[in-house]
Amino acid sequence: MLNKFTEFGYKKYKKIRYKINKLAAKKKSRHIELKDLIMDLKDMGIKQGDIILVHSSLKSIGYVIGGAKTVIEALMEVIGQEGTLVIPTYPLSGTMLSKCLKNDYIFDYKSTPTGLGSIPAEFLKVEGIFRSIHPTHSISAFGKYAREITEKHHLGNKTYGVNSPWGKVIELNGKFLGIGISLGPTTQYHFIEDIMGEEFPVKVKVDDIYNLKCKVGEEKYISVAVQPLDPIVAQTRIDKKKSSFIRDYFWRIYNQLGILNTGKIGEADSWWADANSFSKVLIKLAKIGITIYSTEEELIKKNLYPLDFNRIINP
Repeated sequence: MLNKFTEFGYKKYKKIRYKINKLAAKKKSRHIELKDLIMDLKDMGIKQGDIILVHSSLKSIGYVIGGAKTVIEALMEVIGQEGTLVIPTYPLSGTMLSKCLKNDYIFDYKSTPTGLGSIPAEFLKVEGIFRSIHPTHSISAFGKYAREITEKHHLGNKTYGVNSPWGKVIELNGKFLGIGISLGPTTQYHFIEDIMGEEFPVKVKVDDIYNLKCKVGEEKYISVAVQPLDPIVAQTRIDKKKSSFIRDYFWRIYNQLGILNTGKIGEADSWWADANSFSKVLIKLAKIGITIYSTEEELIKKNLYPLDFNRIINP
């Protein structure tokens, strides 16, 4: 019994010690203000009127005075009233399939939280945002085209297709912006899978389609069709820890083609790309057999690594 109490006390001590060390590190680190973020975004090429779909990591930016709220304010300030800020606010925890198999799950666009981190959670508090009605991949937007980007997401069973916020951002000549992340943990890749359908070289979805309940008003509900990504196939995807080869390969391809624009936002290595150009390259890559699920061994066998860039430029 004494040993158990001693162990409990040690664990508590470690937890307190960790918090103290974290606070000490914050005091020593650079304090990033709103004006710093605004300058960094402008230096990277984000400008008034831009439509930007943002994936982000707050901790990568460094110690931001005001936290996630300040980051959102900086983004809104730079794109201005004519711009539109789009941020994923997925209610997803686990896989799409596991969410679909929960019999009692109901998505409420007004109250269902997001599990994607501090910046998406803070964005849901912004007055006047529009949130798409989708039970696994809801996206929120604020600004000139916010309604247009989000209003049709629940139609059909293509989570990432032409009616999705990804499809609308591409259609409206927007930008994909990654703050403190690689090309791995972003979702625009799935847009190509949905629009190419059976032409896409990998079968990425399960066969079943699930109708999930979504609350859209007082005592008013609709069913939204979802065909989940196959969680087994997803294990080789670009965002997985063991998939560093394809992450690096995609980075080199996009960098060589001049599509990636890079810089720092706070302390975070960041990038942005024209959404339309990014997607066109994805289609060309998929048509010759390079996808976010590809392995090094597979591409060497197909003579797709290293890549002859003429196959993308002049496929």
